Amino acid sequence: MAKMAAKATNVGPTIMCAKVRGHSCFTDLPVEMGGTDTAALPPETLCAALANCIGMVVAITCREEGIAFAGMTVAVEAEPDDEKAKLDNFAVTIMMPEKLTDEQRATVEEAQKASKVRGTVAAGAHLTVTVA
Repeated sequence: MAKMAAKATNVGPTIMCAKVRGHSCFTDLPVEMGGTDTAALPPETLCAALANCIGMVVAITCREEGIAFAGMTVAVEAEPDDEKAKLDNFAVTIMMPEKLTDEQRATVEEAQKASKVRGTVAAGAHLTVTVA
């Protein structure tokens, strides 16, 4: 797979718009933080990306294995650590639409490990920042 890339542009006082393969993703700050609250906070979009990525890999696996998944939900919570400028203690809950057998549960538990966002959050990543 090719490199993943995004480019964000400031489009309002506190609003950023990231472009990815022609798709747009906006972020903003709540009013109490000086923003206009027109979109989610960037850390909230990280939680959403984690939930979406895990959900997608589980759905693909369930489809292949004949496990019911329509209506599945993936909830993600994380605790802000303002001192270290990061999120920590991520908790993910996958709610399947039907009761799973032990074998199906093991399949879903294994499938979620294929999420690239999950893998990145769990292991951390090398980061380089350049100011031009």
